[in-house]
Amino acid sequence: MIITCPHCQTRYQVTYEAIGSTGRKVQCAHCQQAWSQKPLDPDAFGDADPLVRAVAEDALDDALVSEERRVAAELAERKAEADEAAEIDGRDAAKVDPALIRKRQRAFLRRQNALVAKLPMARLQRVARVASAVALVGLLAGGYFGRVQVVEQFPAMAGVYASIGLPVNVIGLEFDRLTTLRTLREGKEVLVVSAQIVGLQKAPVVVPAVVVTLLGASGNGIYEWSVTPDVRDMMAGERATFETQLPLPPVDAVNVRLSFAGGGSTRSAAPVQPASTEGH
Repeated sequence: MIITCPHCQTRYQVTYEAIGSTGRKVQCAHCQQAWSQKPLDPDAFGDADPLVRAVAEDALDDALVSEERRVAAELAERKAEADEAAEIDGRDAAKVDPALIRKRQRAFLRRQNALVAKLPMARLQRVARVASAVALVGLLAGGYFGRVQVVEQFPAMAGVYASIGLPVNVIGLEFDRLTTLRTLREGKEVLVVSAQIVGLQKAPVVVPAVVVTLLGASGNGIYEWSVTPDVRDMMAGERATFETQLPLPPVDAVNVRLSFAGGGSTRSAAPVQPASTEGH
């Protein structure tokens, strides 16, 4: 007689005595599920003595154990095959060249960036960056080449340009060869200040009054006066000598500074020389 596992449909050949007239709880060797097997029809097996019935029951147990071992061996074989396949796949993956992986990653990033670059917002951002860069370059170029005009409109910018090594001369004149001399004349001390005024512009430039400032040891102004040069205007390449004298100069004056009246950053400074013997 054949019984069938209701869970996995595995079939087993059994005898009547193995199940008996009251049924029996059995376990499938394939799926490990248990079920209660109903009693079988005794007529299908005929008469059997108790010894035969016991032998049949033992045969059923042996059959179940044998089937369980067979299934366990099959499962172990399948697992070994799966492990071997996984090991082969792992070795194949290890053989992949890292440089090839990096190359593929770079290619993927290039394709991704190319797709992003085609988006409208990306185009707008590129246009904005280019426009900002052009505007910045234009501003810097204008500030460099047009620094004279900038300082003329905004005199405070002269100090900014000077701090970055780009002094701006908006007057078109400069001082050269500034010298000082303390001397005695007729028993009195006299400070003689002389320099040359140099023209820088191609067109004639009106020469303003020259402001002479005596500076103390801390750099503060302690005395100041102005002198009108003899020359009225100058142009590039022309020079004019400037000289002025101050009787009884302050004893604490250590430096002399020249500048043009009316503003501008053009100035020159020199130390006050110690008194010499009486001159002419």
